[in-house]
Amino acid sequence: MASTDGALGGGYSPGTSYNRTGATDTGGTYSGATLSGTPTLTSPTITSPTITGTTSIGTGATLTSPTLNTATLTTPTVTGMVTSDFKVLAAPAAYASTVTPAVITGFSWTVVPGVYIFEVNLPTTMTTVGGLTISFVLTTAVLTSIQYQTYASTASDNTLAVSTTGTTTTSATKVFDSKTSAYTYVKIWGSMVVGTGGTFTWDGCQNTSAGGADTSTILLGAFAKMNRVS
Repeated sequence: MASTDGALGGGYSPGTSYNRTGATDTGGTYSGATLSGTPTLTSPTITSPTITGTTSIGTGATLTSPTLNTATLTTPTVTGMVTSDFKVLAAPAAYASTVTPAVITGFSWTVVPGVYIFEVNLPTTMTTVGGLTISFVLTTAVLTSIQYQTYASTASDNTLAVSTTGTTTTSATKVFDSKTSAYTYVKIWGSMVVGTGGTFTWDGCQNTSAGGADTSTILLGAFAKMNRVS
């Protein structure tokens, strides 16, 4: 019998020396077990971990809450043109024999300190005997300054139109006061600075006590406006 390690002149033969029952090992070829069936793969369920814990502050340490910036809302200052409402004559203003100025109906404004521009447009009928007077009247209000210009015309504007200017700040100043012609249109415009607030009105009357036969009338269509510009 040959030795398994080849001693004593024997030779090593894998096919005979290490043959085991139930297995075949021939020529270095292994014939093993056969896998049969279809494996079933199951997806794993992943559960998010729940993390809990306690924050510890060491002795002597101070925990400070963050500071939130608080916005402050400021009411904006409105500058520029501040327009008052137009004043429109609701009914004709007729002046017969009175020379005492009275407020032209509706031509009144409450004014506060500031700079204003104004305009008055008066279609009229009048005679050279009666005439017409227009003045501004202040109640409590005080003007720092005023500049105004007037213009009056007739149907034949080319020869009889007149224009005047003034700067007087005194209440009841007559900015137009004429009976030189039968004017059919009177316009007043300008600017003023109010120092103390109050009431500003345009007043009208007849220039002379001419009597009922020479009535002066401010007609429908008359209007006035005042704008505060600063």
